[in-house]
Amino acid sequence: MKTTYIGEHLLPGQFGHFFAVLAFVASIVATVSYWVSVRTEDEVKRTSWRLQGRWAFIVQAASVFAVFGCLYYALYSHYFEYKYIWRNSSRDLPVSLLLSSFWSDQEGSFMLWSIWQSILGLVLIRTTKKWEAPVMTMVSFAQVCLSSMLIGIFILNYKVGSNPFLLLRHAPENQGLPWVNSPNYLSFIKDGNGLNLSLQNYWMVIHPPVLFLGFASTIVPFAFAFAGLWTREYKDWIKPALPWALFSAAVLGLGIMMGAAWAYESLTFGGYWAWDPVENASLVPWLTLVAGIHTLLAFKSSGHALKATFFFFFITFILILYSTFLTRSGVLGDTSVHSFTDLGMSGQLTFFLFAFIPAFAMLIARRKEIPTVHKEESTYSREFWLFIGSLILMIAAIQITFTTSIPVWNKLINGLGIKKLLNLTNDIAPPSDGVFHYNKIQIWVAIVIGILTAIVQFLKYKDTPRGEFTRKLMIPTALALVATVLAGWLGKVNYDAYGAGFLMAIYLMMFASFYAIIANLAYIWIGQKGKLKAAGASIAHIGFGMVLLGIVISSSKKETISIDRMKMLDGGFFGANSKENPRENLMLPRNFPVQMGEYHVTYAGDSMPAGEAKTYYLVRYQRKDPASGKPLESFTLHPDAFLSNKGEQTLTPNPDSKHYWNKDIFTYITAVPLKEDNSDTATYQPHVVAQGDSIFFSNGYMIMEGLDPQPKTRNYKAEPNDLAVGATLKVYTKNNDQYNLKPIYLIRDSSYEYNIPDTVAPLSLYVRFSKILPKEKKVELEVKESTVFRDYIVMKAFIFPFINVLWIGVIVTVIGFIMSMFQRLRQNKEKPAVKKPLTREKTV
Repeated sequence: MKTTYIGEHLLPGQFGHFFAVLAFVASIVATVSYWVSVRTEDEVKRTSWRLQGRWAFIVQAASVFAVFGCLYYALYSHYFEYKYIWRNSSRDLPVSLLLSSFWSDQEGSFMLWSIWQSILGLVLIRTTKKWEAPVMTMVSFAQVCLSSMLIGIFILNYKVGSNPFLLLRHAPENQGLPWVNSPNYLSFIKDGNGLNLSLQNYWMVIHPPVLFLGFASTIVPFAFAFAGLWTREYKDWIKPALPWALFSAAVLGLGIMMGAAWAYESLTFGGYWAWDPVENASLVPWLTLVAGIHTLLAFKSSGHALKATFFFFFITFILILYSTFLTRSGVLGDTSVHSFTDLGMSGQLTFFLFAFIPAFAMLIARRKEIPTVHKEESTYSREFWLFIGSLILMIAAIQITFTTSIPVWNKLINGLGIKKLLNLTNDIAPPSDGVFHYNKIQIWVAIVIGILTAIVQFLKYKDTPRGEFTRKLMIPTALALVATVLAGWLGKVNYDAYGAGFLMAIYLMMFASFYAIIANLAYIWIGQKGKLKAAGASIAHIGFGMVLLGIVISSSKKETISIDRMKMLDGGFFGANSKENPRENLMLPRNFPVQMGEYHVTYAGDSMPAGEAKTYYLVRYQRKDPASGKPLESFTLHPDAFLSNKGEQTLTPNPDSKHYWNKDIFTYITAVPLKEDNSDTATYQPHVVAQGDSIFFSNGYMIMEGLDPQPKTRNYKAEPNDLAVGATLKVYTKNNDQYNLKPIYLIRDSSYEYNIPDTVAPLSLYVRFSKILPKEKKVELEVKESTVFRDYIVMKAFIFPFINVLWIGVIVTVIGFIMSMFQRLRQNKEKPAVKKPLTREKTV
């Protein structure tokens, strides 16, 4: 008898799965139709097949949009009967973050990619004219691969893809559980699993769409290059491909740096870039894409580097697919903070990767047909140094990819039996200091590329008169040298964490940054005669120089100001496996100002807004005049943290920053008392002292300076019948810090004795005034050093100087790319291409 399940909403899932399968089938039809259109010689049949491919692609695009609508509707409605909805959302999730939960998992991210690729395909259908069939063949085939990730059906006993509309009770991991067969199982599911805590940030609403648009757009230069190779139209594809390549570089670069901004605001590695494997996987294709753009420009003006352009555009999309494999196959394991776990699609991801490798085979097979200029380039020509710069970017990409792929190399070595054959006992170990491993190579790449962006535009294609070239660069070179010396001197750049050699590299990178900015400003004035419309490349280079300058200054002058001078967190506070340096974390007891750099910092409390699962901490900063003690500046930061996740005692913090024009003060929580701890075994120890006597404790000593017959403290309010006296104590620590204490002894209503203790919270020191001994002219004080704090936070704070130079540089770079793209589009309209059909039989 068939079980009827109560409360299930099956219609969105049924519609969604239907459209997912329809998108898969339609993309296959589109691919075959466009492919036949290119292959056929008959004009009528060619047009018919092209129209069929066009309509098939439109159907698949509409189906992809329908899948998106069905899944978002299920998310918005909290239909937890669907595994994807239950796993990635919850009822308390703000509507603004529902989109984050949409693409927080594998299926949603593939769908986002497919949506963008569908939109790009529709634009290409409308704009590519004679290139439509060969270009759309590759775009449609890419859609076949992407849509296969979402169908979740068995083909020849092999499960293809993962269905985002899979019911929770149908999930393999839930089979055999008692609740699966219960008709009212939904009554037991009160809420979803919730969104990953690190993704609950507004950047995760806007960063993934931009990044995946960048990923999707790399298929377009690939498709144009393949179309040119396939149809043997080796030159004509360059003109329509260049604006797309510029668009792709702009969007992909922006998406990568949005991820850096998310890391800066949401992750706690203390910055915007940590050479995380996922960061690397997205950066490498951008490097090769930029290399391809520059070799393409060299070819357009000199005829050189066409083969290199084919290679760079091919390898860019292949590297996008490889980065997808790295981040979604589970191979990275715990090496990245934001990689996906394996959903059993490693085989499909591998196929996706290798399905486009034949482009290289065709490139090799037809290499002799590709037009080549056999004359050697002059070393004073622009095309020569454009090619050299592209090779350097490729070397950077190789180094980053090789180290990032260490988990892949280990799997290959183990899987192929090489480890056993060579009698190896250990896997290849990743570098112990990953940041330095990359920095020591990439800093030299940045230096060379920065200098090249300064000088290349002053070179002419084919050859440049030596004297003219030198004369134009003299002033920018001198100004860059002066700016470097002044910045190093006034900014006191003395970063020697990795030795004197690295400090020299820092100064060279600073020079390259200033050089790129100043020389390109000069070129706009000299070479472009101040015409900004034609200066997109120079503006992009200026932005790139600003990015380099922001990196070098913010990294070399980054300062940790949360120094634990009192060593309160020594002794394994963070645990044996923690990477936190306890000396770079400061404990702040509530309402107790603590000196931190030039600031006094106070933990003033916390709050948990209604409807949110995180706690906001109020951290007040105050900077005073050292001479007068007069407040010069005050502000409050609100770093937040998720204190627990479904009952587990955890801490997932999000930083907060105070932004100035020349620096950021970056603050985040590293520890809080997550649960009540009643393990304090410390007891009060009595001390009988007279005026001037000392009492020693583990962190220093205190002196009893005298008695105050009219005491006033924050803990004591006098009443009319009180007889009170306070002991005035001066506390000195081993670190030369000083504190004042005034415990109070009082008799109220002539009969009741009280003592009101006073504390030094940072020292866990408690003192109470227990007795007056008039005959001995002494008093009894009781001292306790507590082992437990219950009202504090531990935080870390950095100063990032001139970090805004980096962010502004990113914006300027993107603007430069977009300006160049529109400039190329205008040029293409001025000289329209001749409309003629393309077939694979076309020869040079």
